[in-house]
Amino acid sequence: MASKTNQTSVRRELRKDNAGRTARNQRENRGSTPVFPVHTPEADANAAAKVKK
Repeated sequence: MASKTNQTSVRRELRKDNAGRTARNQRENRGSTPVFPVHTPEADANAAAKVKK
């Protein structure tokens, strides 16, 4: 039989590992960066001006 100290240590470790599990799963599934437009008309218009000749 495990000692009370060992049981407590294992329980604390489990609790630490599971803390924030829901938030981590949501970030993994949904991503943490909001969706933003990459190719906007303004960016496409300025792209030709930024290309070095």
